[in-house]
Amino acid sequence: MHPFAAAFADVWSAPTPERLVALLHPDVTLLQPHLPPVHGRDAAHAELQRLLRWMPDLHGEVDRACGNDAVVFIEWRMKRTRNTRPGIRAVDRFLLDGDLGTERRVWFDQFALLAEMMCAPHIVPGFFRYRFGRRAR
Repeated sequence: MHPFAAAFADVWSAPTPERLVALLHPDVTLLQPHLPPVHGRDAAHAELQRLLRWMPDLHGEVDRACGNDAVVFIEWRMKRTRNTRPGIRAVDRFLLDGDLGTERRVWFDQFALLAEMMCAPHIVPGFFRYRFGRRAR
């Protein structure tokens, strides 16, 4: 497995904002379908803190990855500890500068996220705080 993907898998097995941003360049840009772009490591830390506050039992399992010195693709599943379903499948593409991600773009089926919330209605209020609450830019 690509070294960055192996580090990603290790961090997502027990994620914290600090462990996650350790993979990121200080000038990182994070891009995802349902949120505005996040620029910089401090803003990324704040965003990841908000995400894990919403779903503190969120973790990830990497299925496969490929890449080179400049770019890596990671196919993985976002899961909740108390959930027996297969998780929300995602693909992350990282542009790299050495061993740090300078840009991360993620693709995932947002309907899978909605299905997850329909099966766990107690997480819905937290989603609205996460999605529409104040965020760093």
